[in-house]
Amino acid sequence: MTGSWCRDLELDLASVSAWGCRHLLSLIEPWEFDDLGIGSLPERARAHGLHWHGLPIRDGEAPDPQFLDEWTRLGPVLTDDLLRGDKVVVHCKGGLGRAGTVASMLLLESRSCLSAEEAMARVRSARPGAVETAEQERFLLHWASRML
Repeated sequence: MTGSWCRDLELDLASVSAWGCRHLLSLIEPWEFDDLGIGSLPERARAHGLHWHGLPIRDGEAPDPQFLDEWTRLGPVLTDDLLRGDKVVVHCKGGLGRAGTVASMLLLESRSCLSAEEAMARVRSARPGAVETAEQERFLLHWASRML
């Protein structure tokens, strides 16, 4: 649990949009939207001109087969857009475990990093504590080995 959460969704989305973000990737589970008071996030993100994508991962866990099935379609789109200079925001509840894992995946897929260790170190330099669990680390080591 990440503690209390007090955000202004409209202000946050306006800031993300003004920054020039093209894609917003939500990794939280469906029940977490209501728990966080952001049930309208998908619609509000689109109203701010963002391409919203929902690919839930259970808190503390690594991507599962259902996520990976969807990722085969979305991952290349995000990677291509990143390589063209577009911006992508990846979020979970605390911004550490799930988001750090997927940010590391994007670094590997874009060839910005050539090993899981390098990708995790780069993400952790921007977000200390990212990629929280041994399961997430093992997943990234396996994921990186598939990229060779």
